Amino acid sequence: MNIQTVAPALGVSIVVPVLITAGVASAQIRETELPPVTVSAHTEDGVPVDRSGAAVEVLDIPQLKKENIYTVSESLSTVPGVFVLPGGGTNQRGNTSPVVIRGMSSDAYTSTMVDGMRLCSNGGDTIITSNVVARTDLHTLGTLEVLRGSQSALYGGGAIGGVIYMETPEGEGEPSLTIFNEIGSNNSRIYNISTQGRQGELAWFISAGYSGTDNDVSQVNGSHSRHDKAFESDIRNEAIRLDYHVNDDNTLTFTYRREDSEYGYDSMDPMWATYNTYRFRSNLITLRHSTQLNSKLSTSLMAGYYTFDAKLADDYLQEMRNFQLEWKNTYKWNAQHSTSATLAWNRNDYDCLSGGTTENQYRNLENVVAIAAEHRYSPNNALDLTFAARLEQSNVHDVMPSFRADVSYKFNAERTRLYGAASTGYRAPSSFQRSSAVYASPYGLYAGNPDLECERSFSVEAGVEHTIAGTHIFKAGIFSERRTNAITTQWDTDDMLTRYENDGGHWSILGTEIAISGTFHSMPGTGYKIAWTYVSPKTSDGHQIPSSARHTLSADIHTELFEGFTTGIGICAAAGRSHYSEAAPFSPDNYYSLRWYAQYQLNKNVTLHLSVENLTNQKYITECHYMDEQYSFISAGTTVHAGCTITF
Repeated sequence: MNIQTVAPALGVSIVVPVLITAGVASAQIRETELPPVTVSAHTEDGVPVDRSGAAVEVLDIPQLKKENIYTVSESLSTVPGVFVLPGGGTNQRGNTSPVVIRGMSSDAYTSTMVDGMRLCSNGGDTIITSNVVARTDLHTLGTLEVLRGSQSALYGGGAIGGVIYMETPEGEGEPSLTIFNEIGSNNSRIYNISTQGRQGELAWFISAGYSGTDNDVSQVNGSHSRHDKAFESDIRNEAIRLDYHVNDDNTLTFTYRREDSEYGYDSMDPMWATYNTYRFRSNLITLRHSTQLNSKLSTSLMAGYYTFDAKLADDYLQEMRNFQLEWKNTYKWNAQHSTSATLAWNRNDYDCLSGGTTENQYRNLENVVAIAAEHRYSPNNALDLTFAARLEQSNVHDVMPSFRADVSYKFNAERTRLYGAASTGYRAPSSFQRSSAVYASPYGLYAGNPDLECERSFSVEAGVEHTIAGTHIFKAGIFSERRTNAITTQWDTDDMLTRYENDGGHWSILGTEIAISGTFHSMPGTGYKIAWTYVSPKTSDGHQIPSSARHTLSADIHTELFEGFTTGIGICAAAGRSHYSEAAPFSPDNYYSLRWYAQYQLNKNVTLHLSVENLTNQKYITECHYMDEQYSFISAGTTVHAGCTITF
């Protein structure tokens, strides 16, 4: 198809709690032949974005790098409806970055997938998602997608809020070598070297990197830590992908990813003033065989092994071992009908030692077997209908069914598209929450509840996309979700500990997303993007759901002043933020943050980049204290980052 396109102008989050922030990018109107953008996470062969009933963002990683965005946490903050909570980000790299999608109370409701493997943990998905998001950089990724809304029918329990899907890139073209480096405020530094290419049947991608920072963390009361290494971060990562194309119909794929990191944490609370060096280590190995058996049937078999070890204190250790086996088949009956069927087994072994005593050491082994099917009906080029169903059986909870129905309809000469979905989902309590023991964490005493039930959800959403004058795109959507048996924490004043319980009422979320973006024929290289999201997340007693923001706004404008030089400015803001505890006597403040950046391509081999984050030096809460606002962490203020990329 011959279409007129622009390089998309995506936003960037530079501070930890940002939902959507602005960025700038070089944009030149050009005539080109482009393949349709597909949702890789959806099915084996992908589904075109403009034919999916799901609210999905397929992020353009090369474009994000042009906007000086280099981490997943910063990238996710450009997605409407996604709120990256305090703990990670440019102004405090290295700590965890919890992700809240559409008003959910934590990232335990977000399923993270890397190279086709679901990184789940019966110790609580939150320890996976928040860590992966905080410390994965774009130099090791070729695909980054966000599916918003309940996706349990396709991706299983824990995907009530959505799915974050990532892939290590496949090598292509002539062999090349790329060297990246950046330095900045607070002794920030990022280095990466990667090589990729394809020779005959073998394609490869190999990457190794390091990032570190001293950070600059203070409290509302102006205090700084007494420990020299407090809040310092060091991250080392490697990624490998090898693809062997046996023939046109058979491909073998191997991936390996490794991360080692340290983060110096100090609560700076007089009651819990203990400095700890958090240490994290993860390894991921996947093997996949994909084959096209004939013109109608394709199949793939994937095996993956993921390990995650965390040391949050000398007496607080976590170990997780996750094995996954998945067999997926897609059969295309004809031009209108196709069916996908999946059989999967996930074995998760979680071990925790808390309080430094064997009495508080427990191990939880969970086996989950799932069978899922999805049928797509496309009677013409305008209409797409999809129905999916999934059954999961675990040794720790009953059989849990999930369903999803999607519709997408294009009309008005394909300038306008309506889409919508209705879905159910569930989330099982973690082994922490199910444990019958009282255990210690760096933050206090917790008591598990063996009688906890799975959370259930029902959600609906609808949206419209409309193209104006060929280069301006307007998007609007509404969504609603209701959760039952929400897992909450209750403070027991008699025993001085926190207990897990199921909320007896309904938690509800109602929201809307509006965005417009475009370019100008009269001003080549100039474009804009504006996005606003509103959610009304309420618990059964009328309180705002913890760790959510009601209003988030982003806007940016970019321009190419002369050939090779791009600059722009953006703003992000959030209002109506809530504490992560209903019992807290205060709420986080509203905030806004401005950023400016520029890139200049000296020649085909060397590109320079410069960015200034938080231009107006705003100081706002990035991590809440449990009960006392004066001990909450605040942003680092204005930071400057500069570097270059060299490609051979």
